[in-house]
Amino acid sequence: MGDPLHILIVDDSPLMRRVLRQLLEADPEIRVVGEAGDGQRALALVAELKPDLVILDVQMPVMDGVETTRQIMAYHPTPILVLTATLSNRDVDITFEMLGAGALDVMEKPSLSDPAALERARRALIRKIRLLSRVRVVTHLRGRRKRGPQPHRPEGTELAGPPVARPPRRWQQPSLAPGAQPVPCPVVVIGASTGGPRVVRQILASLPADFPAAIIVVQHIADGFSAGMVEWLAQSVPLRVALAAEGMPIRPGYVLVAPDRYDLLVQPDGTIHLSGLPLLIQRPAIDIVMQSVAAVCKEQAVGVLLTGMGRDGAIGMLAIRRAGGYAIAQDGASCAIFGMPRAAIELGATDIVLPPQQIATALCERLAAGQPAHGPSRSD
Repeated sequence: MGDPLHILIVDDSPLMRRVLRQLLEADPEIRVVGEAGDGQRALALVAELKPDLVILDVQMPVMDGVETTRQIMAYHPTPILVLTATLSNRDVDITFEMLGAGALDVMEKPSLSDPAALERARRALIRKIRLLSRVRVVTHLRGRRKRGPQPHRPEGTELAGPPVARPPRRWQQPSLAPGAQPVPCPVVVIGASTGGPRVVRQILASLPADFPAAIIVVQHIADGFSAGMVEWLAQSVPLRVALAAEGMPIRPGYVLVAPDRYDLLVQPDGTIHLSGLPLLIQRPAIDIVMQSVAAVCKEQAVGVLLTGMGRDGAIGMLAIRRAGGYAIAQDGASCAIFGMPRAAIELGATDIVLPPQQIATALCERLAAGQPAHGPSRSD
């Protein structure tokens, strides 16, 4: 057994801090090295204790979660897991601003009134901590104040473990009904997991309002947060953003975000179907969406696979490439976790590997002037 993970808990509730400490320290591989009741105290403890991960509240006195995240990521970059007590619009808005400022993931705070739910939350929290504490985050200079330079960790990327093979989920393409119109435009599927919201927003914000393709975003995130992601994206991107719903048509210039608890399928008539078939690994699954788009859109399909653990999306990217479409993976240097893009690259499922700031340009060039999504392939 190696050294335990050092965790800093930041929450304005003494009761919640005590509960979190008890939940975490039941695991011998985790040690809570400090607690703070506000963001300003948290900054001092991060500098002093150099924890492996910070569990950070959203609403706090003195300095809220957004500014605390900005300052931590500017001066002492450390993995941050956001814990929010409610899914109110205000808290969800702040949560996504924290993710945009560099926090890696979000979870709801555990319920203190249900012992069974508390135990489930403990297991989920420990799994998340073990994953996120291995991520070597980078400095976010926008959070810097006008003061002298501060030491920070070198930039880098922590690779997830080697891809683990699992059988692909199968999707059967329904036939086009008589008189129905086929999909009216190219479709871009963007899949992301840990560290994804900030990168998704960066890419979408760089696309023009008249982008000639429909976009489907599949973001692995805790239940209850997909609608909040829609609102957050809508405030900062030029495209029209909506939460996908049953029967909704896909249109160029629209971004549809896959909802919680459903797999999203594109029908041959260009409408959305939400599937509630038995859950296998992850829902919504990037593989399922990409396979459906590949089957329906053929060479007009584009896959973009971003940061995240595991290999969801690798098989979907391969389906798009085999259908004549185009597959883009985020490069390892810019990923919080290189697991999903690396799995696609190793599978031979990518045409090109790019940092986020170049992905929007590649999409515009590929889809300019009505050109098909496919083109010369390369994976370097």
